[in-house]
Amino acid sequence: MKTLILGAKGMLGQELVKTFADHDLRAWDREECDVLSSDCEGKIKTFAPKLIVNVASYNDVDGAEGEGKEIAFALNAEAPGRLARMAREIDATFVHFGTDFVFDGAKGSYSEDDVPNPISVYGTSKLKGEQAVLASGARAYVIRLARLFGKPAASEGGKKSFVDIMLDLATKKDHLDLVDDEIASPTYAPDLAAATRRIIETMPPGLYHAANAGKCSWYEFASEIFRLRNISIDISFVSGKMFPRPASRPHDASLVSVKLSSQRSWQDALREYLSTPYNL
Repeated sequence: MKTLILGAKGMLGQELVKTFADHDLRAWDREECDVLSSDCEGKIKTFAPKLIVNVASYNDVDGAEGEGKEIAFALNAEAPGRLARMAREIDATFVHFGTDFVFDGAKGSYSEDDVPNPISVYGTSKLKGEQAVLASGARAYVIRLARLFGKPAASEGGKKSFVDIMLDLATKKDHLDLVDDEIASPTYAPDLAAATRRIIETMPPGLYHAANAGKCSWYEFASEIFRLRNISIDISFVSGKMFPRPASRPHDASLVSVKLSSQRSWQDALREYLSTPYNL
């Protein structure tokens, strides 16, 4: 199948490239096809893929509350809707990725049937993107994730995950204060990439949650990282109010699925990640 991955050098994009390596694949990042550029759609139509997987997004949660608001809506809402409508025109399947930040975090364990209620500009921009994709008329999939971790992105300016940030800080600090009242479901990039392929090959179009099973706070996440690595460091749990930030965070935005069988636990996925050659 002729397949196109947009955002191919990101943390998830690079794992999707591996997962779909047996396809007639084009893996484009911003330098090959900027989804905000008018040239991008023409280039896509020339390739004429039958599957388009869009991983390009704006994920600076706090930045979106200020100067990043315009680009957040452009990348997270307008571009996915436009690409999905183009996919319909060329009879291609379209895959887009959503976030737990579409929920307000009041109840936790959100399924695909729960009604979103974002409390940040970032969450609102991502919800608008989901809605545009699902309303496009394309054979479209929206797959939600949270707290992605995996090998750092190869793209310029790509972020490290929380896991790698904690490992780095443990070499520089004797004590860390970690937030214990923001809860979510960590998602391992290789697991999500594999789940993406299973979903589009076996499930009807629609909305899916594909985070790893279970949930944790940032404090609990870090504690497990340090435990698995046998790192001795003094850590304290604190409220998110200790770190004032422009964007509001959901208290418990953990994800479950009523459509898919559970992924393995985030703890098992973390154990695998910490044993990969990159981390040894």
